[in-house]
Amino acid sequence: MSTEPEWMQWLGQEPEPETDLPPAAVVPLRGADSPAATPDSAAPAEHPAPAPRDQDPQREAAATPVWPQPRATAPPLVLVTGVGGGAGATTTAVGIAGAWATHDAHSSVAVVDLTVTGGDLASRAAAEDRVTTIDTLIETAEPAAIVTELPRSTAGARIIGRGESRFDDAVVHRVPDLLRSHVHTAVYDLGADALGLHECVRLREDADAVFVLVVQARADAFNRLRGYLDLLANAVGEWVFGRTVVVISHQNSAEPDVDPSELIAHLAGLVRVEEVPYDPHLATGLAIASWELRAATVTAYDRIRRATASAEGRQ
Repeated sequence: MSTEPEWMQWLGQEPEPETDLPPAAVVPLRGADSPAATPDSAAPAEHPAPAPRDQDPQREAAATPVWPQPRATAPPLVLVTGVGGGAGATTTAVGIAGAWATHDAHSSVAVVDLTVTGGDLASRAAAEDRVTTIDTLIETAEPAAIVTELPRSTAGARIIGRGESRFDDAVVHRVPDLLRSHVHTAVYDLGADALGLHECVRLREDADAVFVLVVQARADAFNRLRGYLDLLANAVGEWVFGRTVVVISHQNSAEPDVDPSELIAHLAGLVRVEEVPYDPHLATGLAIASWELRAATVTAYDRIRRATASAEGRQ
């Protein structure tokens, strides 16, 4: 029996004949002599980053490709889902929405909780005590008036909480239809495992949709990522990888049990891959204040923003 960790065995697997995925989706194992990742040389964020604070240095994000977008257009629909629970889909959705809101003060951006059972997006993102929910939005006769009065995150993104609405076709379809007329881009926190549900068929087949898959920097999460890529390829088509961004999130300060650079190097030709470093402010579980985020975290969210803009049809 092999003594290699399971995730490394997965990286070394050959594509199965019956799969519809291109060979690049099955990541080969890199040898021990592979060159180490180089420091991130991405350009600085296009919005002012918080001043560095006196904290212990954290592990730098692995070097990843950057797709400069001097005239980037925000995609109308960004679907954020976690590869398993607790991956960081909510904080990533808030971060992407905040990056777009900060990048262009003239564009309206909304971040919406469309998790199956209702998540904590409102409490993590809200800068005000009041919360506007999906129920309020879909039941009003004047959604435009509601949208203009939505509470905002500290970065300026409008916030819509989950409320008591059931996760069904009416909710999943009507909310994007309403928002498309009133905001330039909407970032949807779908939580975990939502993309496979029949309620999400229209969302994942939307011609403007950009997919963000958030995976924890852990061996078991890396193993589950393959299933998500399979799901997207089978449900939408292999062309969907041109609109997919994989985000590796670091949930704790300890070194991960896997080397993300292996995954980054071998998925780079298939999907865009970015990393969000560990941030003690995100780890508190409290409301996110943009000025409390580390500069490296702000820069990471801006790289993800540019990655969503560079998706097919947005360049």
